[in-house]
Amino acid sequence: MAKQFIYDSVGFAEATATAGGYIAGDFSPASTLDGTESYGNDSSLSRAITSFYTNDMIRFDLGSSQTANVIALYFTGSETDNLELYASENALVTIGTADEALSTSFVAGWNVFDISPSATGRYWFLRSMNSYISNLTEVIIGTKYEFDVEPDIGNTLGEEYGTDIMTSYGGQEYANKRHEPKTTWDWNWSFVTASMKTSLESLNSSVQDHKKFVYYDETSYNYVRMTKPMAFNEVAYNVFSTSISLKEQLS
Repeated sequence: MAKQFIYDSVGFAEATATAGGYIAGDFSPASTLDGTESYGNDSSLSRAITSFYTNDMIRFDLGSSQTANVIALYFTGSETDNLELYASENALVTIGTADEALSTSFVAGWNVFDISPSATGRYWFLRSMNSYISNLTEVIIGTKYEFDVEPDIGNTLGEEYGTDIMTSYGGQEYANKRHEPKTTWDWNWSFVTASMKTSLESLNSSVQDHKKFVYYDETSYNYVRMTKPMAFNEVAYNVFSTSISLKEQLS
């Protein structure tokens, strides 16, 4: 499987989350989930949705109709129950066939599912299908982009330490560790086609240096932020070069 970016291209982080339940075939708003429904799109891995029982639902209102081809869910522990995803133009969607039935064997970390075919709607619903969903802390709905070509050889993989070093009058150094090291990635593409440029520009404009997203490196899923915008230099007719810089997000 090729390297990938999985990112919010639909304004999911800004969506209004409403808790409710599956009642007689429709979504019915209700004070369920202990008020934690907004944890699903708060751009943080540190707070889990609670009290997500059978036929409980969360509705995410994007404000306008949007199309997505992927959903990524982050769990802090393994999970054996399952979810279904629905997209609709109706705020009280009549439940029919799910746009995507999600696994009954979620693992700790990111769990990524293609929405095939792509789904479109203003309102997106997650429904707990049986028992109790726990450990779910973050959801991303949007676009999965698989790299058209590999980056150039000579990429940089590094770490940024989270330590403050203070020196006393006598020259003694003291270290205050604020957080674990963050991995950084820097690479170049020297051959970017016009279509690939369009795909990368979509990522560029959707996430900027504001939204966190997922980078799959062919081995693991990494929660990252882009640290500077991509700039495109035309090196030949409809051929471009660019570079990207990413920083790991710990939560």
